Amino acid sequence: TLYERFGGDLNLEAAVELLFGKAVMDSRVRSYFEINARKLQTIRQRMFQFLSGFLGGPKLYDATNIKPSHYHMNITDFHFDSFIDLLSIATKEVGVHADACKDFLTALGKVRKDITTGCTVRMELAQKNMEKGKDGLFKRLDGESGIKA
Repeated sequence: TLYERFGGDLNLEAAVELLFGKAVMDSRVRSYFEINARKLQTIRQRMFQFLSGFLGGPKLYDATNIKPSHYHMNITDFHFDSFIDLLSIATKEVGVHADACKDFLTALGKVRKDITTGCTVRMELAQKNMEKGKDGLFKRLDGESGIKA
């Protein structure tokens, strides 16, 4: 399984620890992790649990929670890709074989939609409202005359 190729729990746990250490310092995703230490530890544990089952190891997390738990976080494709970049670096630092790392990161693309859906839905609604002339903020700022160069 990909879980075995990844190196099992030890490599996975080490990669998640490295990932979170990098994420709290990375300006692209740091804002999602600027929370109290206890909550951050809970999220770190859930990430490990999800990835364990996702890779074919013990199923410790109900994957149906992915979409609802990320829906209101406004995670864009940019943020998802940035997180995947950090995860790629972490897996390489742990010593995961390059082919296993590539297969793992490719497989994670399957959850992109579940993680970015909330932001995508809000952006599509905002675009439709703008097309219909219902952009409330634009109007509250006095339309074109409220824009100063």
